[in-house]
Amino acid sequence: MGKFMTMPKLDMSMEEGVIVDWMVKVGDEIKRGDIVVEIETGKLSLEVDNPTADGTVLEIYAAPGDTVMVNEPIMYIGKPGETPPSVGKSNPEVVAEETSKQQGANSIEEAVASSEAANAASYDLAVVGGGPGGYVCAIRAAQLGARVVIFEKDSFGGVCLNHGCIPTKALVRNAEAWQDVLNSEAMGISLSNPSFDWKKIIGRKDRVVHTLVSGVEGLLKKNKVEIVKSEAQVGAGGKITSGGKTYSAAKVVLATGTKPLEIPFENDGSMKVYNSAELLSIDKLPKSIVIVGGGVIGVEMASIYSAFGVQVTIVEMLERIIAMADAEVAELLAAELRKSGVEIKTSSGFKAVKDGRVLLSNGDAIAAEALLIAVGRKPVTGGLTADAGVSLNEKGWIETDDNLKTSADNIYAIGDITGRIQLAHVASAQGLQVAESLFGGKSKRGNYNAVPSCIFTKPEIAWAGMTEVEAKAKGLQVKVGKFPFKAIGKALAYGETEGFVKVIVDERWDEIIGVHIIGPHASDLIAEAGAAIHLESTAQELARAVHAHPTFAEAVMEACEAVHGKAIHF
Repeated sequence: MGKFMTMPKLDMSMEEGVIVDWMVKVGDEIKRGDIVVEIETGKLSLEVDNPTADGTVLEIYAAPGDTVMVNEPIMYIGKPGETPPSVGKSNPEVVAEETSKQQGANSIEEAVASSEAANAASYDLAVVGGGPGGYVCAIRAAQLGARVVIFEKDSFGGVCLNHGCIPTKALVRNAEAWQDVLNSEAMGISLSNPSFDWKKIIGRKDRVVHTLVSGVEGLLKKNKVEIVKSEAQVGAGGKITSGGKTYSAAKVVLATGTKPLEIPFENDGSMKVYNSAELLSIDKLPKSIVIVGGGVIGVEMASIYSAFGVQVTIVEMLERIIAMADAEVAELLAAELRKSGVEIKTSSGFKAVKDGRVLLSNGDAIAAEALLIAVGRKPVTGGLTADAGVSLNEKGWIETDDNLKTSADNIYAIGDITGRIQLAHVASAQGLQVAESLFGGKSKRGNYNAVPSCIFTKPEIAWAGMTEVEAKAKGLQVKVGKFPFKAIGKALAYGETEGFVKVIVDERWDEIIGVHIIGPHASDLIAEAGAAIHLESTAQELARAVHAHPTFAEAVMEACEAVHGKAIHF
């Protein structure tokens, strides 16, 4: 017996679709998964595959231009010589009855459910993970006409929106506002008995996160991406199981990100131990905290909590904090953190928690109320089954080629899970690259050498390109231009004069190969530097671009001038 193909439900709100064109005709031999018809719903037009069975097209029930209700028959597939059933429009009971007879179903309702499941399970793209890489990839693919499903077991936005970039920046802003209040006398403003309400601060952070999470989900729905809110298991051939159902997709994108790295240590339970996500939602500030790890997360948390009066100690096993940054930048940040009351212990290993003290490898013991473990992150790959065919490297990251394809032909991976550059904006760029290469022709996004990195401490830090040490290690002859913010008019007016801009150029061509900033609005200023490196600009070209006055951006221009000894102090 043959089988019906019915009008598929291409999105959650779809009730009917218009047949735009058929790619097959009566008598054609087709296979499950072949593209057979183009359907329009709302403003979206999609090419739809055959989800039903291998066989011969025996009847087409709807012509181009016809409007057909969801689950009404549009095609019948069977064996040559078989007589296709006659069905009328708006009569899904007929379809259900025929399907019931063919499959031995016990009821009309079971047949209709079976038909819906068959059509709902086939997609052009399945995205696993709804972070800044996953949701951007899903939306762009849908914009390009693909039928897309996205799986997210928690809240959309991933670590960045829920437990990283956004909530920390909300707290950074509160910390800045509180410090402005405390330092208002320098601005000629007197305030008596200022105070802050930590619960209200956390509440504001939560509202910011909620607004953005809702916005992401709204964007997905607006772009007709089907949402599945449960954990997904990815198998071979684009098969995905989630929430007790099975889905199939021609292509799969893994965007499952990372989670905090845990380290073993002796713990007698005498102090509260947090990871970075947990620390962002505490309802009461501790009087003191030890932060194990002097990387990006560690120094940002130190800057935030010390601003609210918490006694903070950073423990870092390397010789300096933020070892990935320019050495001069790292030294100045350490000095500024110490000035704000943060104690920093470098070349120190963490051993245990005992009797309300954090024990270090050098024999030091630090009394504290709380401990933050911020020593890095590890990939989330638990959703990959053994038969998926996706290779991991020795550290557990998913291996991909330059097109972000894994060792499995139909599976791609983007974002932190690849272990390349663990930044939200890199994940988004990779998501766009994959979506556009799969459904819109070849796409190359950005330049990994020009990707900006930002640390939201006080003062801010940002860089793009190589450090001076890295450039020299590559055998490059370099020249360096450096300009302090204390010589910038706006910095003086705002009372934010700490820091500098440092520009590194390849001496042969005057090409900018690295820019390092510590100071006010560094995270905004680095955009110009990233673009300059991406476009292979020279220091002279960037210096000749007229910069508005008075602005902090003049420091970038002056640092480029300083490469050639032409900087002018304001």
